[in-house]
Amino acid sequence: MTTFSKNTPDLPSLYRPGGGKLRLSQIITTFGPGAVVDLPTDSVMVAGIDKWPHGPVIHEPRLENALGVVSFRAPATRKTLDDIPCVRFPKNLICSNCGLFSWHKKCPECGSSTYPARLIVICPSGHADEFPWRWWVHRQGSCKGTPKLRIDNLKRTAALADLIVRCDTCEQKRSLSGALGPGALEGFSCSGKRPWLIGASDEDCAQKVRSVLRGASNVYFSSTLSALSIPPWSNPIHALLNDHWQTLRSLPEETCRAVIQALPDFQNFNINDVMQAIREHRTNTTTMHSLRKEEFLAFRNPTGGGSTDFQIQREPVPDQFCASIAQVVLAPRLREVCVLRGFTRIDPPDADNVDQPLAPIELEAQNWLPAVEHRGEGIFIELNQEKVRDWEKRPQVQERTKGLDATYAAWRHQRGIPPTGPILPRMVLLHTLSHLLIRQLSLECGYSSSSLKERIYSGPDMCGLLVYTASADSDGSLGGLVQQGKEARFRATLQAMLESSQWCSSDPLCMEHNPYRTGKLTGASCHACSLLAETSCELSNRFLDRALVRDLARVHDTGYFS
Repeated sequence: MTTFSKNTPDLPSLYRPGGGKLRLSQIITTFGPGAVVDLPTDSVMVAGIDKWPHGPVIHEPRLENALGVVSFRAPATRKTLDDIPCVRFPKNLICSNCGLFSWHKKCPECGSSTYPARLIVICPSGHADEFPWRWWVHRQGSCKGTPKLRIDNLKRTAALADLIVRCDTCEQKRSLSGALGPGALEGFSCSGKRPWLIGASDEDCAQKVRSVLRGASNVYFSSTLSALSIPPWSNPIHALLNDHWQTLRSLPEETCRAVIQALPDFQNFNINDVMQAIREHRTNTTTMHSLRKEEFLAFRNPTGGGSTDFQIQREPVPDQFCASIAQVVLAPRLREVCVLRGFTRIDPPDADNVDQPLAPIELEAQNWLPAVEHRGEGIFIELNQEKVRDWEKRPQVQERTKGLDATYAAWRHQRGIPPTGPILPRMVLLHTLSHLLIRQLSLECGYSSSSLKERIYSGPDMCGLLVYTASADSDGSLGGLVQQGKEARFRATLQAMLESSQWCSSDPLCMEHNPYRTGKLTGASCHACSLLAETSCELSNRFLDRALVRDLARVHDTGYFS
């Protein structure tokens, strides 16, 4: 396979001017290893991280410990290092003039330019391969010579039915009508190919393959894990230790003390405080299951002070919401590290199952993972846990959640994902409240809804949410979101949100939606009232129900705020 870098002038690179560019955050969330990227003159697949040039190092001790890596690295940029390597995918190119299939940038028959084939095949295990063009056109019988394929466009419509695949050798032909159907590739087995892992051998795979357009949204779903920098890890001493941790991590304590005293970076800190921070680094026991709990406690119990990575302050709760909301905490400064762990195809990864199998992003094991660092601001809300417990005991609430729980169990079973515990009503409440709040804030604070994000803190002893904005540039720290969290403005925001949540332009269809009948993991929720962009929602727009936030016209005694 050929990697695409700036050292191969005949092939475009992700960062080559004119060839196509990606933002760093896109490589972590949308176009990571295994993703198909449409460039102006080509179609490529991003290669595994073991072939990436090493970018700037990013440290987040809690996340490093949870994922079992030494550090994280930002994708390299053209300004300082080589480009991110890619492979051409799909390799099948079609002549724009005569429709001949070839692997060349210029048609070998008429010399016209070529374009990448529109169809590829993928499977739930993450494998990807060329669409079986020869198999498709020769299903009625094999070709008696060397197949020579071309596509004829009838040009009546833009539908696939107007594209005819023809073999010049045996004169067999077949329309692409139905090529994207569920049974289109019946009898065709998965090849187990992993083009993004350069040099990888084919795997044995018994999964059914599916034909898709190469730019379809279900070709690639990244599985990311993020964490906020919270005390003590956000303190200045820990920030400095991150830069020297590779040297200090394995040294005995006395040797470590001597090295610290000799380093100019620590001259302004008490040596005992530095040694205590080193002990905290070494005894860090954060797991993927405890990441959110630690953040929740950091917001719930502000310790005062702050740093450039984490500053919070309590704000009075509006009077009419004191019975429902325990506290509001404003965060003028936040730092988030988002890490790419792997990816899935066809279906998004299950956010609640950290052990779900993922397609790998590396062929050779690395001690780092790709990540991006964001800074921003946010509003944290903790609901009244005593009221939430009483609300969860209502028969109407339990019945409302029961439908989502049963549908979710069937969804997991269908995809071979191990079962998990029942869905807590508070999780659906928090998630829906977060979506409604983001949509309302986007109308009032100037941020688009896609630039706001959520973090849900749900558990037997957790009931909170964080709406925040985080960006690699100044857009994440303009102060507008925190200003909306001030008591007077937040009161108006909550009131407007609750009023708009009672009605949806798709009612009564939206409010009467039943997950039992449709198999969708939502209740009263749709694009018109509560769904958000994929970059804003951490649960893939699942587990939403306006009826749990407040009563609806035909749904009573279920709303927490009613």
